[in-house]
Amino acid sequence: MGIWGLCNFIVKLAMDKATLNAWAITNTAEIQYSVDFCLASKAKMPKYVDKEKFDKLCQSGCTNFQRKWSCPPYAPLFTDFAADWEKLFVVAMYTDMSQFSYIKNDYLKIRAANSILKSRADKFLRCMAAKYGRWISTGSCRLCKPCKCKTGHPCAHPEIMAYSFEAMGVDVGKLCEEQLQKPLLWYKPHCLPEYTAVVCGLLANAENTVEDLRVEYEIFYRIC
Repeated sequence: MGIWGLCNFIVKLAMDKATLNAWAITNTAEIQYSVDFCLASKAKMPKYVDKEKFDKLCQSGCTNFQRKWSCPPYAPLFTDFAADWEKLFVVAMYTDMSQFSYIKNDYLKIRAANSILKSRADKFLRCMAAKYGRWISTGSCRLCKPCKCKTGHPCAHPEIMAYSFEAMGVDVGKLCEEQLQKPLLWYKPHCLPEYTAVVCGLLANAENTVEDLRVEYEIFYRIC
């Protein structure tokens, strides 16, 4: 599903949080979504991290386990990955599933919604990482198809390979509930959630703020 960049924005700001509403124009619809930016406390992050637990969940439920360099068991521990950076910005993007009524199958609705959100999140955060620090992806790294791990070769782009919060052992559901005050909702067969979300992040240095990130997002999608 193609995405183009003409967006309108409604903005809410606080000292450590910013929220904007935006619209993505696709081939078949105009989809509204929201973006929450949160400056998370790095000191509190260890309480969300349980690498052993999430490695086991990946091993039992994900086909990427041991097949992608960005995934468990190869992904680093979050606290190690973030150690050289002073700030962690959590970025969560949400869209209301009622907008996808033009798609008949509920599972395909979720896939379409997540495709829109992941595409926008990944493009933006990859750009911000080049400018400010290092990004945390919405899922496994998608730079190479297939990942060199599947053919027994080293990562082709280790300097820019992206890891997700989950791959590094972070309980994203708990993180969103406590830091963003908005729970993640999950798709179940025959039970479409009210909204779906993707969560990613940016590690940066002391001078960066949530307002910097919000402005960068607005500029990025107004000019693309």
